[in-house]
Amino acid sequence: MIPTRTFTILVVDDVLLMCDFLFKVITSIKNCKVLKATDGRTAIDILEHETIDMLITDIEMNAPNGLELLKKLRSGALNNPHDIPVLMFSGNTYKDMVLECLAYDVNDFLAKPLSADGLKKKVLFHLQHEKQILDAEHYKKIVFVPEKREVKAAEPALTAEPYRSHVAIVRSLSASDHKGYVPQEENETETELAELVVWPENSTTGFHQLDRRMLILAQRINFFHNLFVKESKAIALANEIKRIVEAIDYLIYVGKKLQNTSYGQQSFWVFFNDRIQKLTELGGDLAKANPKHNSQIQPLFKRITYWWVQTLNRPFVHPIDESDRHE
Repeated sequence: MIPTRTFTILVVDDVLLMCDFLFKVITSIKNCKVLKATDGRTAIDILEHETIDMLITDIEMNAPNGLELLKKLRSGALNNPHDIPVLMFSGNTYKDMVLECLAYDVNDFLAKPLSADGLKKKVLFHLQHEKQILDAEHYKKIVFVPEKREVKAAEPALTAEPYRSHVAIVRSLSASDHKGYVPQEENETETELAELVVWPENSTTGFHQLDRRMLILAQRINFFHNLFVKESKAIALANEIKRIVEAIDYLIYVGKKLQNTSYGQQSFWVFFNDRIQKLTELGGDLAKANPKHNSQIQPLFKRITYWWVQTLNRPFVHPIDESDRHE
């Protein structure tokens, strides 16, 4: 059904391409006005000065991230109704963060990659179906205890339990599934994953979008490596290979767009293109490998590790310096 009045929807993503995609798709819905922000601080400013009917935000951004926006909104700390629909999306995130979003009554999770049709259906559904949201005081009192996988109201300080994080990887839904996120059972999660490759802390390419895509690629590779070591079924390995190839394709796509819109830094882009060419070849070989044959997969792990070590050097990566970071 087409909305009968005009709704104002705020979309937030620090990846400009994704932000533009959200803006374009939702603007095409009749009676939907769209505002966009490319960081959490701008989103807060908009929420303080504009009347918003729905918030759609990525979870993982530079502070304040999507979860922090949700907390502020539900707790009544922003100049907007605390009970407006909030949709979250992310290609990969920690289960604790997802559970905490649920504690603050996020309306839905959208799985990356998003399709235009799926996004429209989600927006229309949540504009027309209200979710019961408690009063703001309830959300102000929430204390999240990740280790016990539960959320409870705050207790007196003397009996409050300390915050301890228990990391678990949450795998994103397929592009064809638009039912939203359903938390996995405890025995279905992967905990304390071994790291084959590591994105170094306090380091940057100078482009937050590239940093993020490299981090996600590392997570995909490490998840696949852990499945392989545990001798998981071939179909599970094949699915993870597909995710790695998708992460490579997205990294290349983001890199090309940035290269077309940024000026200077010729040595950086020459190095980037050389490394991407080798990564493309590696991704192609990985896609053709038979996960049932260890003799095909094991050499690829060595090549992946070698590519990673050779890539994480200047001019591609350097110690983080906010004055060097480009948006």
